[in-house]
Amino acid sequence: MNPIDILISASLALIMFGIGASLKPKDFRNVFLYPKALVLGLVLQMLFLPLFAWVITLCIDLNPFLKAGLFIIALCPGGTTSNFISYIVNAEVALSISLTTINSILILFTIPFFTTVGLSYYLGDAQAVALPVGETVLQVFSITLLPAILGVIFNSFFPETSMRFQKPLKYINMLLLGLVFSIKIFAGEAQGGSGITMQEIFAILPAALVLNIGSILISYFLSKMIGLLNRQAVTIGIEVGLQNTTLALLVTGTLLANNEMTKPALVFSIFTFFSTFAFAWLAKD
Repeated sequence: MNPIDILISASLALIMFGIGASLKPKDFRNVFLYPKALVLGLVLQMLFLPLFAWVITLCIDLNPFLKAGLFIIALCPGGTTSNFISYIVNAEVALSISLTTINSILILFTIPFFTTVGLSYYLGDAQAVALPVGETVLQVFSITLLPAILGVIFNSFFPETSMRFQKPLKYINMLLLGLVFSIKIFAGEAQGGSGITMQEIFAILPAALVLNIGSILISYFLSKMIGLLNRQAVTIGIEVGLQNTTLALLVTGTLLANNEMTKPALVFSIFTFFSTFAFAWLAKD
């Protein structure tokens, strides 16, 4: 594993530890007493997003590796960044964190399954690219679910210390993620970068915009249609629209070792925080 892959894994693990360390059971009582919003959010994240991404790839003219990379983004539901946006705009933070916690378990199974299906569909049997399923389950567990569990345990035994480091940890995470994506975007392939060009960025951008904005609006209006409160609908829009591009980089760049597939995640990371935040700010009560 090269240094940039180690940095990606460490960043993701630290993010998940921070999420776990912010969890308190009392914050989630109403979420599970009235689970309609939680169930809808999980269905949209786990099933709707891969289907929506597949439909988008049918309508765009990109090479199969870029299409596969775009599809893999949809398999990586939002993490701490979506929780952070929900907190800033006063959305339903407990719902946001509940979705992140549960999908951290579900992705142990959905990422290996859907990625294998996607690679077969986009690349066919002729391409020598395969996801190591056992390694994927182990690595996704060790850098997502396990750090979150350790964070919960830490918060249970050291709640005051946990509260003190929450804010500094957010800044550290932001710096680490900024470093990761800067290297991937701007560094050459020999230095761990993806080798992405401006031409490729502009080629991928329309599909990435449709995936982000389309999933936000569809999930938001669907939530409103079934009678959810606006705060819940905004939260679901944030969670479904903002994907975990760090996890997508782990799958495409580390586990699949394919720089071409990392490029959609890099393009997605350039604008989605700002577009998702703009939606949340405009749609909030």
